[in-house]
Amino acid sequence: MDLGVLIFPKPDTCAAHAKLAETCGFTHVWVEDSPMMAGDVYLCLGLMAQQTTRVILGTGVAVVGTRSAPVTAHAIATVNQLAPGRVILGIGTGNSARRAMGLPPCSLRELREYIRVVRGLLDNQDVVYQEGAEARRIQFFHKEYAFINTRDPIPLYVAANAPKAMALAGEVGSGWLTSRTNTAPGWREAWARVSQGAKKAGKDPARLNTVLFTTACLLRPGEGLDSARVQAQAGPWTTVALHSLYETVQDPAAAPASIQPTFAKYKAFMDQRLQAKDDYYFDLHDGHCLYVRAEEQQFVTPDVIQATTLTAQPEALLERLRALEHAGVKQVAFIPTFDAFEEFVTEFGEKIVARW
Repeated sequence: MDLGVLIFPKPDTCAAHAKLAETCGFTHVWVEDSPMMAGDVYLCLGLMAQQTTRVILGTGVAVVGTRSAPVTAHAIATVNQLAPGRVILGIGTGNSARRAMGLPPCSLRELREYIRVVRGLLDNQDVVYQEGAEARRIQFFHKEYAFINTRDPIPLYVAANAPKAMALAGEVGSGWLTSRTNTAPGWREAWARVSQGAKKAGKDPARLNTVLFTTACLLRPGEGLDSARVQAQAGPWTTVALHSLYETVQDPAAAPASIQPTFAKYKAFMDQRLQAKDDYYFDLHDGHCLYVRAEEQQFVTPDVIQATTLTAQPEALLERLRALEHAGVKQVAFIPTFDAFEEFVTEFGEKIVARW
């Protein structure tokens, strides 16, 4: 099983972060694509490509609706010119990228069509592209000049957390990205849906690549889940989980059993705070994966950290990773906070990656 890490796209730090991750033994570096929250993913991937030689670079994840399909194909193929054969296009319907603008994720129909156009262009085909009422055949020109690289294959991984999206990922993707679960039983249940989609398309599910996005904080001797350091490093991902549940789950009883009591309190709190606010998303998504807002700190409990992250002592984390690998996970990609990136990558390199 590979171990990856996600980097927030900041043009003056991303290349150094990617180089450090490569030095520390991570196999993949993913870059967030959320235009309202950080820098440009493709600009930063280009900078990172020039400062690394081995690590595989991917969008984690590009989103339907923020760019046209031809522009996305063109952007990732441009990065592929700088890092031939070590580029992945991860793509999805949009969580933070669209919800941070108060918009819903795109439909699976839109995702399927978007992937068809992108995949065709990256495979050096001409494709029919529709924009509004206009439908036109399009293709990349001037390939002999190598402005972009469509010679070396670019795998396309589909991000999916919901059942129907998982089936589509198996059907049309060469890989599947998810943050739905971080347990072996949860993974097996989700993988069954992806496998069904692959089989429907006549594909061997075993050939699909799989990536689990999560986070963790390595506990130090005597340190508990309530320590300030753990709260600062694991807390932002726990609140992302609460944000996602708040926007998708109406009944707290439908949330994971281990966090139902906390989520019920969180939902009541946010319902009161955000009621009658058309721009509620300004409050809800502030701090996404970066920090915990003061008013939300009360919901970052040890139970929620334990349920939503892989935070543990090194030996216990290695055991959980082995269980995930045995369940079929081919890569775990960690999402450290921006402020603690160097600490996270260095410590993981020494205590986890070097022993993996």
